[in-house]
Amino acid sequence: MTSSIISLMDQDQKKRLFSLKRKIQYTTGDVLFEQGEEANQMFLVEKGKVSLFRLMPNGDEKLFKVFLAGELIAEMAMFMDPRKYPMNARVEQDSVFVVFNHKDVINLVVSSPELSMKTMSYMSNKICNLMNTLNILTQVSANQRLVMKLAELYRGQIPQEGKIHLSVTKKLLATQLGMTPETLSRSIKKLKNEGYVLESGNSLTLVDIPGLCHSVELTPDIFSV
Repeated sequence: MTSSIISLMDQDQKKRLFSLKRKIQYTTGDVLFEQGEEANQMFLVEKGKVSLFRLMPNGDEKLFKVFLAGELIAEMAMFMDPRKYPMNARVEQDSVFVVFNHKDVINLVVSSPELSMKTMSYMSNKICNLMNTLNILTQVSANQRLVMKLAELYRGQIPQEGKIHLSVTKKLLATQLGMTPETLSRSIKKLKNEGYVLESGNSLTLVDIPGLCHSVELTPDIFSV
């Protein structure tokens, strides 16, 4: 399981939570929940794929994230006030979910001061990451946004020999960076042609971080862990 509020729990706490779970199945195209609905549940993806998105004023869908097996959906919504789902969730492949009720999650967290503190720290870090993402999107240059995103991944992964893994598809990465997939491909190709990065599958190796930053007028300290 990827990092989530569940990963903060000890074995006894996990056992208590999972003893209260239930399973549901959805088929491709089903709506898991809609923006504005009361957030009564969070969902662990056991199998399948779910897209989280918002509808923009012009009617377009703004994709936020794609969830795959092992990932937890709507954990932050459990602690919001008012407790509403902030986005829409659509099932993209036939999926199986482990469902946890809000009251069970909250009762477990408040029963342990240690878990409560871990949860506060975890949620604060998630908010900070979202603020960093917003900061990236406000950069004027598409190339700057890309390099800032690479720095974020680098700091989070602490890679060996500068190799970082792109944890999402390039299509989703482009959406997160506020650019088209074509623009992202051109930006990566430009960095490769200039000798700053090497690409292999879904990974990028940063060959020259100072040169990479200089090429887009950013300081190398954005890669500092």
